Amino acid sequence: MSLLLSGAKTITFARTEMACLEVYTGEAYTIGLNFTDSASNPVDISGWAFATTAKYYSVETVTYGTSTIELGNITPDAGTPSQPTGLTTATISPAAGTAYLYIPTELADGLGGRPNPALLLGKGDPSVLVITTIEITRANATSGQNDVSREPIGFIVRYQ
Repeated sequence: MSLLLSGAKTITFARTEMACLEVYTGEAYTIGLNFTDSASNPVDISGWAFATTAKYYSVETVTYGTSTIELGNITPDAGTPSQPTGLTTATISPAAGTAYLYIPTELADGLGGRPNPALLLGKGDPSVLVITTIEITRANATSGQNDVSREPIGFIVRYQ
């Protein structure tokens, strides 16, 4: 399963291609998710479970291409930041295959060990890369076991 976001650019991080959106500190977004099959028909997501987490990296340079983003001097966060309050993925209509991802204002606010782009002194274009991963667990009718997939989405958080 792959996740396509309208208006997103593509980044490749750790050999994983993912959608990437840019947000500024203090912004919050609700992103609609539509689960469809290869013929664009809605997939019934009844019984699916979602778990959403964020991992943090500082980025020294960000260069935008037509459909890609180049990130320079990426450094993983050295600490263990707390997860932002409200970061969640939830179902809207299971039969219609709709859900949402909520990105709260606390995504990169400098609290709870989370980085804040304003505090990245000495950087040319200080930004924080947040890899938000939606873990999807769903029962497999053939095996009776749970299938688990992880869908990463990159967020470049900039100081406003």
